[in-house]
Amino acid sequence: MDQIGIVYPAIAMFALSISIIFLLGISRFIAIQRRQVSIKYYRAYQEGGQPERLHILGRHVQNHFEVPPMFYAGVILTYVTASVTPLALGAAWSFVALRAVHTTIHLGSNNVSRRFFCFGLSLIALTVLWANLFITLLARGG
Repeated sequence: MDQIGIVYPAIAMFALSISIIFLLGISRFIAIQRRQVSIKYYRAYQEGGQPERLHILGRHVQNHFEVPPMFYAGVILTYVTASVTPLALGAAWSFVALRAVHTTIHLGSNNVSRRFFCFGLSLIALTVLWANLFITLLARGG
């Protein structure tokens, strides 16, 4: 199996994350320009407050630095150990797709039940990626 294929879901996940980070920066800049929030607020996040939309967006960006690092680690280890299988590829792409849906829900309707369900499914996809790595390595006697 072509091992490089596992890198593409990581690139897609990066694109999703960096897009959200840019969206947050632009949204904060606009909010400051419109005087919806004081620039002083961002010094220590203590003086005043920010609109709820910016809080949700900021929390969503933070979320991209919680579980996704385990995804990147799994992808890297799967690649360097030549453990890419169709199951690993499917799990990696599923994780990215579910995170994209999670983003859509969180920044759209923000239906907590749907968001949590999607998050849970993404954790299952991540677990499958890691389980595939572990089982593949065990099968080699490593």
